[in-house]
Amino acid sequence: MPATAAPGSSAPSDFTAPTVSVLPSSAPQRPITRLQQGIRQPKVYTDGTIRYGNLATTIEESPTLQQVLADKNWKHAMDVEFDALLKNKTWHLVPPQKRRNVVDCKWVYKIKRHSYGKIERYKARLVAKGFKQRYGIDYGETFSPVVKAATIHLVLSLAISNTWCLRQLDVTSAFLHGYLEEEVFMKQPLGYEDKVNPNHVCKLDRALYGLKQAPRAWHYRLCNKLQNLGFVPSKANTSLFFYKKGCHIIFMLVYVDDIIVASSSQEAVNALL
Repeated sequence: MPATAAPGSSAPSDFTAPTVSVLPSSAPQRPITRLQQGIRQPKVYTDGTIRYGNLATTIEESPTLQQVLADKNWKHAMDVEFDALLKNKTWHLVPPQKRRNVVDCKWVYKIKRHSYGKIERYKARLVAKGFKQRYGIDYGETFSPVVKAATIHLVLSLAISNTWCLRQLDVTSAFLHGYLEEEVFMKQPLGYEDKVNPNHVCKLDRALYGLKQAPRAWHYRLCNKLQNLGFVPSKANTSLFFYKKGCHIIFMLVYVDDIIVASSSQEAVNALL
């Protein structure tokens, strides 16, 4: 049937309205990613970085307790670590007390290898589970200053320009030398429970790897020792120390694992060391 135009409209008299089909409404579809389709494109590093170089683990470096007890190499490594902790007087056994937080501990294993791949030695380290510590009870401040990269570059450039002697020192088990100000209780190491007092706990007298305040305790003791030897901390960087005697001067940078010593005199370094 021909449509009639409404009054005032300019549509022709033979105009027919188009038929519009209404589709049922549907929910918007989520975009499909390349990973969902199985398309993988690994990132290409152009700065020489090795992909996942520090995340490689092997089964032989994560043995179970049964494997450790059956392997004389791992057992020897654990004995050496435990004897070192006892010699260092890291803790003493006390009866368990009520309403005292007792953190757990675990053994961490690592195989040291030579550059050509041959096994150098088996290393076991006792680590406290610091995530179970409670702020204000087991630890307080945890900040430990670290030397800035710009300071390292400046001292190295001065040493090279003036042909100074460079020395790098490594402190073995550095965190074990720090003293604790808080009372921290830890369970006895697995496999080394005291036969006379198996239910006693370890009251830590010195810092242990894994504790939140271990870096700060070590840095505090190191700074006090350096100042007793005559070193003066820099006001611009608390991890930079300098020692001056006559016309000779020694700069010492303290960073995470090691200490770099730059001196204008070889004799001054030998006298200090």
